[in-house]
Amino acid sequence: MRINVYSQELTDEVFVIQKKSNTGLIYSAVQLILHSSPMLHHPPADDDRSAVTFWLPKSPERRAQFAAALRNMADKVETAPPETGLD
Repeated sequence: MRINVYSQELTDEVFVIQKKSNTGLIYSAVQLILHSSPMLHHPPADDDRSAVTFWLPKSPERRAQFAAALRNMADKVETAPPETGLD
């Protein structure tokens, strides 16, 4: 699976969310909120904005691996060459 998020959709809004399953387990996730037009949300309290949600592993080791991958991605974002015209 590939998920494309375009630069125009990026925001700095990040949330931690939790959901309780029908088995009673509580799952945690981090959510990157994407930009969307205010015209899509009526009334304003309707928060069904687009987001990328990462459901977190239970084990501390796998969470640490995922956090390391996100830090690696952040390093690449900061050092990626700027956009240039492609011929």
